Amino acid sequence: MTATEFSRRQILGGCLAGLALSLTGTVAAGSKRRIYSAASDRNNRHFLCCWAEGELQFKVASSGRGHDVLLNVHTNSALYFARRPGTWLTVLDAHSGELQASVTSPAGRHFYGHGTLIQQGEILLTSENDFANGGQGVIGIYDCRDNYRRIGEFASGGIGPHQIATMPNGRTLVVANGGILTLPGSNRDKLNLDSMQPNLSYIDSRTGQLLGQYQPPHPQLSLRHLDVNNAGEVTVGAQFEGDTAQTLPLLFRHWGEDTLQPLSASDTVWRSHNHYIASVASAGDTVIATSPRGNCISRWRNGQFEKLEHLNDVAGVAFDPQRNAFVTSNGRGQLVHVDQQGLSLTGRVADLRWDNHMELST
Repeated sequence: MTATEFSRRQILGGCLAGLALSLTGTVAAGSKRRIYSAASDRNNRHFLCCWAEGELQFKVASSGRGHDVLLNVHTNSALYFARRPGTWLTVLDAHSGELQASVTSPAGRHFYGHGTLIQQGEILLTSENDFANGGQGVIGIYDCRDNYRRIGEFASGGIGPHQIATMPNGRTLVVANGGILTLPGSNRDKLNLDSMQPNLSYIDSRTGQLLGQYQPPHPQLSLRHLDVNNAGEVTVGAQFEGDTAQTLPLLFRHWGEDTLQPLSASDTVWRSHNHYIASVASAGDTVIATSPRGNCISRWRNGQFEKLEHLNDVAGVAFDPQRNAFVTSNGRGQLVHVDQQGLSLTGRVADLRWDNHMELST
């Protein structure tokens, strides 16, 4: 089904087979997998949430708006990151939502909303802004075994490190350095659009050594969000900060090539994304990208554009191995599966706006 929004009639009237309205106001398909995401309500209150089996499993109040969430299966933890320029990281029990740890970035630093785990979940790496020293990007190192004590940092390879991920070898870190300088107190203003140097960097996570670095074809393509499939192929999405009359590719793949490889699509497809990729998920040869500014979800296979779906204010995306499909979220509180047949509503929390990213556990 292609639609800009699932209507109230569809949600309550049973137009999608197998859906039932629960007492908590969500719609469920009876799956046991859990979906984790930050969210906000209509009164601009912020929460850290887990949804499963048709209802919220927990909804924990947060001091600020969250961004991404990371699961540590070794400690049964859900790590929720503050949205830039937030300075908090909240660790909850992934089952109960009970507080396990509260982490604050050191003075002169703020988080960029993402992190990754290495060494079987013992070490957390986070993307951070060293704004006290001009806004250089750093990767913070935290010991999960010692109440997330900060034990060091290394350079990210550029300004504005955003999403980071661990490569399949368990040691190499891949970093999307957005290239945009922002400083606290500047109202998230972008201070260097004429001198941006975004890049995709590979770093040895145990030594901090830069192993390789690749730039997009235009310096104002800010690389932000990425995912890595099991084979080690990286897909990274961009947000274009240049002249909006230009139409440029917004998704790139990298798998050992000398340059970033743009995914193949027509200018019409790229314009549909309104110069903005928000979240990326990959599984096998398939990639899903979301664009809230374009109100669209794009599906790609082997680097080629396959299909475009429309969903208002779409946000996060993750792969659901239980259904061999992807699940997305949006600002209308909806959880929507994406497969080759189209979109199907999985759930809804009527009073919440899901934030930009999500994590799924089965």
